[in-house]
Amino acid sequence: MAVRYDQKAKDEVVAFILKYNEENNRGGQSAAAAKYKISPITIGNWLKKAGVKKGAKRKAKSKVDGRTKAGRKAAAGRPKLAAAGDTSVAGVLQRMSAIQKEIDALQSEFNALKGLL
Repeated sequence: MAVRYDQKAKDEVVAFILKYNEENNRGGQSAAAAKYKISPITIGNWLKKAGVKKGAKRKAKSKVDGRTKAGRKAAAGRPKLAAAGDTSVAGVLQRMSAIQKEIDALQSEFNALKGLL
């Protein structure tokens, strides 16, 4: 059942959050939700209406290579680039031909196995 909160209660919760965040740097909204047994979404709406700014979003952590964990994971599935001397069009074409031969061999192996089913 929906509960109507008066402005005094809303102000009390917002003040609690501001004080908590000042002391602990973060976590005030969650602490208020637990203390007052109010939905964090409701409290977030109150904070927005009160004009309280949200904390700055943290940047994704990255390692020395400058990529995020998701970026490194995606790059792991991609084939490595050729050595610096093999980036010519001819070198790339040669690698593509080798990969196509491997694909053809895998396709024929798949078809042979499929025929056994």
